[in-house]
Amino acid sequence: MSNEPHASPVGILVVDDRPQNRLALRAILARPDYEIVEAESGAAALLLLLRRQFAVLLLDVLMPGMSGLELAATIRARPQTAAVPILFLTAEATDLEQVYRAYDLGAVDYLIKPLVPAVVRAKVGTFVELHRQRLRVEAQAALLVDAARKETELELLQLRLATERRFRSLADAIPHIVFTACPEGTVDYFNRRWFEYTGISAESAAGSWSGAVHPGDREASLAVWKRGLAGVEPVEFQCRLYGAADHLHRWHLCRVVPQRDPGDRIAGWLGTFTDIEEQRRERAVLAEFKGTLDAVQDVVLIFDPATLQILYASQGASDILGHSRAALLHMSPRDIMPEFDEHNLHDLFAAGPLAPDSLTRLQTRYRRSDGSDIPIEISLQRIEINGGRIVSIGRDIRERLRAEAERQHLYDQAVSAVRLRDDFLSIASHELRTPLGALRLHIESLMRKLRRDAPQPEPSDSTPEKLEQAVRQVDRLARLVDDLLDVSRMTTGRLRIEPESVDLVALVRDILGRFESEALRRGCPVELSATCDLRGRWDPVRLEQMFVNLLSNAFKFGAGEPIEVRVWGDATSVFLSVRDHGIGIAPEARERIFQRYERAVPDSHSRGFGLGLYIVERVVAAHGGTISVDSEPGAGSTFTVVLPRSGPASSDDSPDR
Repeated sequence: MSNEPHASPVGILVVDDRPQNRLALRAILARPDYEIVEAESGAAALLLLLRRQFAVLLLDVLMPGMSGLELAATIRARPQTAAVPILFLTAEATDLEQVYRAYDLGAVDYLIKPLVPAVVRAKVGTFVELHRQRLRVEAQAALLVDAARKETELELLQLRLATERRFRSLADAIPHIVFTACPEGTVDYFNRRWFEYTGISAESAAGSWSGAVHPGDREASLAVWKRGLAGVEPVEFQCRLYGAADHLHRWHLCRVVPQRDPGDRIAGWLGTFTDIEEQRRERAVLAEFKGTLDAVQDVVLIFDPATLQILYASQGASDILGHSRAALLHMSPRDIMPEFDEHNLHDLFAAGPLAPDSLTRLQTRYRRSDGSDIPIEISLQRIEINGGRIVSIGRDIRERLRAEAERQHLYDQAVSAVRLRDDFLSIASHELRTPLGALRLHIESLMRKLRRDAPQPEPSDSTPEKLEQAVRQVDRLARLVDDLLDVSRMTTGRLRIEPESVDLVALVRDILGRFESEALRRGCPVELSATCDLRGRWDPVRLEQMFVNLLSNAFKFGAGEPIEVRVWGDATSVFLSVRDHGIGIAPEARERIFQRYERAVPDSHSRGFGLGLYIVERVVAAHGGTISVDSEPGAGSTFTVVLPRSGPASSDDSPDR
């Protein structure tokens, strides 16, 4: 670049019908030694070109009236303006015929919007410097017109050499492979990137780049090169170039443009190789990705998050929505997602919520071609291909919703059946208590009459013992009925807790006294270890029910072995433990023994409904306490109850499970 502090600004002509584009280029090229001149049409640009010289012309291809290509043709047709370098600007690079025509018109390059400022400045700077060099040459030629011819030729040669060195310095700074060739095609210059990448010296290259091309691409590449030299077509092709660093071939795009002399004859060629390996890999991955998605029987769509355009629709999308795949590509997401407006869709597809590693799921409805809506579960994910895409996979959930509705119906039926069962148990329990009470009264009446009639019964008379057994069985049946009634209350949330001040030690002693004969009969002496006067606010009836069930459980599974009962406490809680030395509980059974109708051992080894420990756990929970069990098979079991002295938080019912 020129560093001359007093050099006059160099004119750069920007031709674009859009003010915002001209303003953007002015900002990119803002320098004190540049004079940016704007033209909003081709006609205005021609007037400016006739009035003054410009170092380079930045020309928009698509303009109303006279297009960029038409303007370029007019410029090239006039000798006064034919040498002005033209950089075409366009937002589209997919029309190769348009690109080729631009190069035929003498375009030095084709810049694709959005523009990269560094690239624009570098390319414009190159032609500005060439323009300045040309101006210097012209100025020096004017000053030396009277000097000797040899001196003039020498100075011009030196100037050309300096220009070439500067050009090569600029070429060495470009991260692409750059080469120049003679009019017949022999390469006379490679920039530094060629040697760094290929490792091939200038001598080994022997005037050609073909030695670095993959053998499978060499013949086709040379054929395009030869047709370009003959003026048949522009030189542009893709090939794989050898890389010395990793000994691999990477895909490159080769573009070659002619360098023309003032007589419009080809004076040489300027070419570049640009690495496009990653772009090709991304396209291949996307193609494979789409092939995989075509095999999925879901509504798979790929969106452009910026424009909301549908870029891809799977066969499953066509089958489910009833539109052809071609028709879907011309539809808006709003056409198939009636629950979303444009604002909601932009929020849904925004880059923030859809980070590359995140997955967004939602349930909505898709509209089919016949106007009907179907429920869809959508998974949205952003993939970093071609600047970012949104992949939407929608699954038809009609069958799932029907299955869920059926499961809910069956669940409601089961809940209703359980409620009816509990109501029956409640009614049956109430109805059974009356005859059991009457039966116990009759047995007790017979026992009193027997004691009156025979105060000293004969040893052979077993009637008193049988009556006592009958009383025990009636009491046992009454307890079972009470348990069933309590289970029904617990299930429906009607178990009442009526707390009052209770001495747990006194309560335990009283119950043990009543069960003394039972303990002797089963051969299970009970040892009590208790601190005096451990009071709290509890329901004494429910605590008695809890302790009796724990004691009965110990008698049942620890028969013939001592039972240890311990009561202790601290400032806030009271602890009660019942330990037996019976068969113990297997680890897998510990979690379920506090559930309804569950037993720790098989049915053949125990009697009862499996309600005792369930009632214990419910009563403890209703008082705001906890119960735990510590047991090993063959080593007995220890049940420990923890009760807060303050009593239950609510006295109405116990928590359901």
